[in-house]
Amino acid sequence: MRSKLIALVVTLLAMAVPATAMAGGNPGAGGGAAGVGQAQLASQLAATLQKAASQAQAGQNAVNSNAPATTAGGNVTGGANSAAQNAINGAASGAGNNAGTTQNNNQNQSASSSCSVGCGGAGQAQGSSQAAATLQAALSAANANQNAVNSNTPSTTAGGNVTGGANSAGQNAANGAKSGAGNNAYTNQGNNQNQSAGSSCSVGCGGSGQAQLSDQKSATLQAAKSAANANQNAVNANVPVNIAGGDVTGGANSASQNAANGAKSGAGNNAGTNQGNNQNQSAGSSCSTGCGGAGQAQDSSQGSLTGQLAASDANAGQNAVNANVPVNIAGGNITGGANSASQNVANGAASGAGNNAYTNQGNNQNQSAGSSCSIGCGGAGQAQQSDQKSATLQAALSAADANQNAVNADVPVNIAGGNIAGGANSASQNAANGALSGAGNNAGTNQDSNQNQSAGSSCSVGCGGAGQAQFNQQGSLTAQLAASCANAWQNAVNANAPVNVAGGDVLGGANNAAQNAFNGGLSGAGNNAGTDQMGGQAQNA
Repeated sequence: MRSKLIALVVTLLAMAVPATAMAGGNPGAGGGAAGVGQAQLASQLAATLQKAASQAQAGQNAVNSNAPATTAGGNVTGGANSAAQNAINGAASGAGNNAGTTQNNNQNQSASSSCSVGCGGAGQAQGSSQAAATLQAALSAANANQNAVNSNTPSTTAGGNVTGGANSAGQNAANGAKSGAGNNAYTNQGNNQNQSAGSSCSVGCGGSGQAQLSDQKSATLQAAKSAANANQNAVNANVPVNIAGGDVTGGANSASQNAANGAKSGAGNNAGTNQGNNQNQSAGSSCSTGCGGAGQAQDSSQGSLTGQLAASDANAGQNAVNANVPVNIAGGNITGGANSASQNVANGAASGAGNNAYTNQGNNQNQSAGSSCSIGCGGAGQAQQSDQKSATLQAALSAADANQNAVNADVPVNIAGGNIAGGANSASQNAANGALSGAGNNAGTNQDSNQNQSAGSSCSVGCGGAGQAQFNQQGSLTAQLAASCANAWQNAVNANAPVNVAGGDVLGGANNAAQNAFNGGLSGAGNNAGTDQMGGQAQNA
C-alpha cells in the first residue's frame, strides 16, 4: 500500500506542471476541462542533545589538639585542660535537563470546479514526515569527606605531688552530602491533513483521486545518575597522663563526642511522547450520468521509542571513636575523680530512583465519497491503513549503604605504691544507623485508531460496487525493571574497663557501661505499567 502511495505522489508531482499549463488559466469554465493536480510534501527533522554534569566536593581535615606538658622537680598544680572542636562539612550537587520538541504540520487542499460536461477528476496528494530525537544525560556527584580529630592530652611529670584539674575533650562533627540528577523531555507530533474535491459536473465526470501519507517517528532517551558519598572519620580523645614521686590527686576526666553523618541521592526521568494524526478526505459530486468513482487512500504510520535509566547511589560511611583514658602513676597515694566517656553517633543514607514515561498515539482516518449519480455510476474506492508501534523501556536502580563503626571507651588506669581511691566510672553510647532505598517505574501507553469509511450513492441503474478496505495494526512493548537495595551495617562497641594496681588498698567507685544501638534498613521497588489499545473500524457502503 505504501509503495503504491509513494508512486502515486511521484506521478502526481510529475503531472502537476503540465496539467496546470494545459488548463489555460480558467479550468472551471465551459466543458472538457482537465482536473487540477495538487501535491504537498512536508518534512520535519528535530534533534536535541543535552548533557548536564555537576560535581561538588567538600574535603575537610580538622585537627584540634590541647597538649600541655609540665615537668618539675617539685610539686605541680595543674589547671583545667579542655579541647573543644566543632567541625561542619557539606557538599551539594545538582544536574538537570529540560528539553521539549514540538512538531506540527497542517496540510489543506481544496479543488473545486464549475465544469459541467466531460470533466477530469481532481488529483490531490499529501505527504508528511516527522522525525524527532531527544537525548538527555544528567550526571551529579556530591562527595563530603570529613576527618575530624580532637585531642586533649596533658602530660605532667613531677618529683613531688601532682594536683590535676579537670580534663575534658568535646567534639561536635557533622558531615553531609546531597546529589540530584533529573531529566524532563517531551515530544509532541501533530499532523492534520484535509482534502476536499468538489465538482458541479453533471455528465461524464471523472472521479476524484485523493491520497494522504503520514509518517511520524519519535525517539526519547534519558539517563540520570546521581551519587552521594559521605565519609566521616571522627576521633575524640581525652588522655591525661600524671606521673609523680609523691601523691596524685586527679580531677574529673571526660570525653564527649557528637557525630552526625548523612548522604542523600536522587535520580529521576520524566518523558512524554504524544503523536496525533488526523486524515480527512471528502469527494462530493453532483454528477448524475456516467460518473467515475472517487478514489481515496490514507496511510498512517507512527513509531515511538522511549528509553529511561535512573540510577541513584547513596553511601554513608562513619567511623566514630570516643576515648577517655586517664593514666595516673604515683609512688604514693592516688585519689581519682570521676571518669566518663559519652558518645552520640547518627548515620544515615537515603537513595531514590524513578522513571515516569507515557506514550500516547492517536490516529483518526475519515473518508467520505458521496454521489448523486443515478445511471452508469462507477463505484467509489476507499482504502485505509494504520500502523502504530510503541516501545517503552525503563530501568530504575537505587542503592543505599550505611556503614557505622562506633567505639566508645572509658579506660582509666591507676598505678600506685600506696592506696587508690577511685571515683565513679561510666561509659555511655547512643548509636543510630539507617539506610533507605527506593526505586520505581511508571509507564503508560495509549493507542487509539479510528477508521471511518462512507460511500453513499443514489445510483439505480448500472451501478459499480463500492470498494472499501481497512487495515489496522497496533504493537506495544513495555518493559520495566526496578531494583532497590538497602544495606545497614553497624558495629557498636561500648567499653568501661577501669584498671587499678596498688601496693595498698583499692577503693573503687561505681562502674557503669550503657549502650543504645539502633540499626535499620528499608528497601522498596515497584513497577506500574498500563497499556490500552483501542481500534474502531466502521464501513458504510
